[in-house]
Amino acid sequence: MLIYPVIFGALSLLSPFLGLIVYMLYVAKTAEVNLTKPLQAFLMFIPVPVLMLILDPQTSTRLLCLDAILAVGLPILVFLLVLKNNHILSNSFMAAFLVMFAWGILRYYLFRGYQDQLFEQGIQLVKDKMPALLNSDLLQQTLPLWKGIIPSIWIISQAIAWLIGFLLFEGRLQIPNRIENLRFPVYYNLLIIAVLPLYFLDQTKVLFFNLLLSLCVIPFFQGAALVWQRLGMIFSNRIISGLFMLIIVLYANILLVLLGFGNMWFTKRNITSGGNTE
Repeated sequence: MLIYPVIFGALSLLSPFLGLIVYMLYVAKTAEVNLTKPLQAFLMFIPVPVLMLILDPQTSTRLLCLDAILAVGLPILVFLLVLKNNHILSNSFMAAFLVMFAWGILRYYLFRGYQDQLFEQGIQLVKDKMPALLNSDLLQQTLPLWKGIIPSIWIISQAIAWLIGFLLFEGRLQIPNRIENLRFPVYYNLLIIAVLPLYFLDQTKVLFFNLLLSLCVIPFFQGAALVWQRLGMIFSNRIISGLFMLIIVLYANILLVLLGFGNMWFTKRNITSGGNTE
């Protein structure tokens, strides 16, 4: 079974998104071993990325290898270590997300030139293949904004993979009320409040937007969990609940963030974090 982490390490070089999901499935399947020896799977996960990091000095390869190690392997290791120590799934989920968040911000500043180059190449490709898409004045005006929030876009996409992997982990272990287990401590809100002053400084405004958008992932998940729980009380059919949930996510995502933020801040529901495995 130890060969699987090696394979997942190689897969994560191609897609950290997919690698995170399948690696969590493996962790769930071997949960008993991984919770007693969390470091073992991680040490088997990193050989391929580390070897590639040593052998290939190209910027693109270094970024792929560091993504595999720091956005897939390390967050899952932190998840297992926190879960082993305090047995609370939500805290473990949040700790792993914060690792991804920290790396997502750091990776942009370490590889900013390379990522900006990829962005410009992508825009040029769209201009060549589908010029009509870029004829809009509004789109042209917002391109600098999209370029500026590259870090938060990457963090949010990886957080979605993390949520999928986490739900599959809970499902594989047959943990009930999987969505409802996402109840995060109120102290997380202090991180969001701490970044607000950055908005008032011109030189940190872009950093502010990236930090704020990325940190809002956790209250968004909590708000979505709360709405999903309420929809389950209204509709017995999960397909109908899912359709309503999809509409709410697409058209009321800011409301979900505010709901999650307020729910963490004001509700006694979060005195004890969700998903206690004891």
